Amino acid sequence: MKPGASLMERFEGWFVRPIEKLQEIPEGDGGFLALACALFLCERYYRALTKTHYGRGEDKPFKVAAAEDFGLTLEEFQCFWMVYRNGVQHQGIPRRYIDSNKVEYVWHIADEFGAIPEFYKINANKIEIRLNVWKFADLIISKLKSNPSVFRVAMTHSFAEVRENNQGK
Repeated sequence: MKPGASLMERFEGWFVRPIEKLQEIPEGDGGFLALACALFLCERYYRALTKTHYGRGEDKPFKVAAAEDFGLTLEEFQCFWMVYRNGVQHQGIPRRYIDSNKVEYVWHIADEFGAIPEFYKINANKIEIRLNVWKFADLIISKLKSNPSVFRVAMTHSFAEVRENNQGK
């Protein structure tokens, strides 16, 4: 990255282009890394949108905003977050989640699914959360790019800047 690059140039170079490169890997093998990136960008976007990006443990406002934006209930979004975000960010792969009603939530990633998590009931005790990783990543990138005020907040909070190395001059 060049010194003095704009926020958008840094965003493109550090997130958008790497996700695009990951998509070029055969058989979708770059999907989990792209998903990891898309999930933390998702959190960054909705935390900036709800002004809860300073780490004060205010999870509910950003989850409510994301759920509403995705057309999900808060409970559905929280299950999606447990399976996908917590699984990927803590273990490197989505996880299964069993709620207090003993309903098991599992993940299913495929090209035919959409950008928004879809809840598919397998039986009374098992629900599959379906997602297309690449469409999800594109959706989150699009949200960041199309909302300049949220983008600025999301990207200026702890967003690195490259500076010239003046050592030895």
